[in-house]
Amino acid sequence: GTSQVSALTTNQVVALTTAQVSAVTTAGVAALSTSQVAAIETVDIAALKTSQIAALTTAGTAALTTNQVQAINTAGIAALRTAQVAALTTNQVVALTTAQVASLTTAGIAALSTSQVAAIETADIAALTTNQIASLTTAGVAALTTNQVVALTTAQVSALTTAGVAALSTSQVAAIETVDVAALKTSQVAALTTAGVAALTTNQVVALTTAQVSSLTTAGVAALTTSQVAAIETVDVAALKTSQVAALSTSGVAALTTSQVQAVSTAGIAALKTAQVSALTTNQVVALTTAQIASLATAAIAALSTNQVAAIETVDIVALRTSQILALTTNNIVALTTNQVQALTSTQVEAMTTTQRSAFTTVQFPHLTLSTPIILDMNGDGVKTLGISSGVKFDLFADGNQVNTGWVSGGDGLLVMDRNHDGLINDGSELFGSSTTLASGAKASDGYAALSELDTNHDGVVNSDDAGFADLRVWIDANSDGVSASGEVKTLASLGITSISTQATVQISQDNGNLVGLTSSYETSDGATHAAADVWFVADKSNSDAPTLTVDQVIAALNPSVQTMATAVGTGKVAETIQPTLAADAAQPDSATAGVQSVDLRSRVSSLAQAMGTFDSSAPSDGLAVTRVDLPATGKAAAATLAVGSMVDVMKQFDANGNMVAGQSGTIASVAKSLNLPGIQDPANKGFLAGTGGK
Repeated sequence: GTSQVSALTTNQVVALTTAQVSAVTTAGVAALSTSQVAAIETVDIAALKTSQIAALTTAGTAALTTNQVQAINTAGIAALRTAQVAALTTNQVVALTTAQVASLTTAGIAALSTSQVAAIETADIAALTTNQIASLTTAGVAALTTNQVVALTTAQVSALTTAGVAALSTSQVAAIETVDVAALKTSQVAALTTAGVAALTTNQVVALTTAQVSSLTTAGVAALTTSQVAAIETVDVAALKTSQVAALSTSGVAALTTSQVQAVSTAGIAALKTAQVSALTTNQVVALTTAQIASLATAAIAALSTNQVAAIETVDIVALRTSQILALTTNNIVALTTNQVQALTSTQVEAMTTTQRSAFTTVQFPHLTLSTPIILDMNGDGVKTLGISSGVKFDLFADGNQVNTGWVSGGDGLLVMDRNHDGLINDGSELFGSSTTLASGAKASDGYAALSELDTNHDGVVNSDDAGFADLRVWIDANSDGVSASGEVKTLASLGITSISTQATVQISQDNGNLVGLTSSYETSDGATHAAADVWFVADKSNSDAPTLTVDQVIAALNPSVQTMATAVGTGKVAETIQPTLAADAAQPDSATAGVQSVDLRSRVSSLAQAMGTFDSSAPSDGLAVTRVDLPATGKAAAATLAVGSMVDVMKQFDANGNMVAGQSGTIASVAKSLNLPGIQDPANKGFLAGTGGK
């Protein structure tokens, strides 16, 4: 009976044969004291049946020597109850053979204490089945030493439960081998704590698959260090969800390499928070693709710093939506480089608010291009124009290319002169505007500058006392087709026009997207006075290679403090009514004094910008959409642009006959003030408020 078994001395226990020990009932085994259990010979332990092993008390189990533990067969180990497993000492756990550890039931594994888990030898850890690994409690997983973690096989790591993964300490996470990291299921990756994510080494981050990176929680993404962010492969960056991109810390965003930046999807770019956009470096801004720039939210555009705005490539400037343009702050407008200003399309410029346009500096303004002819009000309703969307095509720039352009309304007339006497008005050189070639060979700054050359007696009007008066005509393009048909070009005499004033005043307004900048009048034989104006047309310069009228010249004309118009800039003749200082500025627009102009100049720019700010009615229709040839976003292209700009600086100092322009000292001007030649400096430039041309 059990009492008899309990009465056996340790010597008697030792004396028992293997067969006798094997014959002890389970009740008898359960009755063994700890000293009796410890006295059983190892050979007899090995002979114990599984039922006998399972019958040992927890105290009896704990009393087994390490040799006895190792003598238990794997079937006996598998028979251990959870209470017995929990009773094993750490020394006994260490004594377990690899085969014995592998034979523990999943329930037995789950019953292991943290100290027992930590005591398992690394060789034995590697022997655990995936089911055993999965049965580890979170406390058991957390108890694994870093050496044990390293010992885990790829299959074992993959077998960890999500709760187990979440239980990993930072040191354990860092100890996972890269091959094992790559084997983690996406659910396991998603289960990593923020501390766990932050603990990943850069090699581990590189080892993450695209699916794994995509499975990181937003909290996990936010926890990434700058070195970790920089380690994410571009293919993985491209797979980031918008919520993940938005979760990146500002330091994380700034840590992205330029290749990574380019890999972010447009949806990801659109998801960037304003703080993240503000964190972008200028190199990152340069790296943004055209599609990425176009996908930035308006709030993000508004968040750009001046340095960031200045870093946007010109080809990307062109891609900005009108809503993005409207989001630019005035500081950002000021930060635009002259090449960027030159890249703005007419649609973009027209979309700007008055406040935005008034922010352009005198250095920037020359790179917005304009074109101007004189219009006469023929029907008494004021000077009226048609928008660019009306479909009129005309060789406005006198370069052999017809372009879509704003135009005179059918009820008013263009002041013209058939200079080649072919009976037609062929191009802008036969209008009175910025495509008119002056006697000096230079282009007129505006229509009144061109007309003033005919005022030979300098009395402020062109009439029969002036030699060229009889050659003047008025083209009333009644059908608005841009073709001077028979009967449309009329003599001044037939219209009763007796004189046209050259004394233009600044009276800025807009009409169908065109800028009415300078106004004067003309008189008829009945003594009546009628309106006349110099109008800057919105035009599409996509097919024009002609040089452009710089706004420096326009600014010189639009001086609110001088209520009369001077003779053309560049003619060498200045009206007697013009202040000497203005005359000096006009004659030498690129001189040192022009670079340090008074606040009055700023007010002139402001006035022009405010007038332009009202443009809202002449955006091209879908049928007239402007296409662009994008300039490659390369450093070579930028260098070429600067080189050509420098060449132009030299060329601009000479007239068409190769003579030095009056007032030029020979010193090469800065690129910032170079003659605006978008067709040369930036092949992608078109669709602006059109610049003037010339042959």
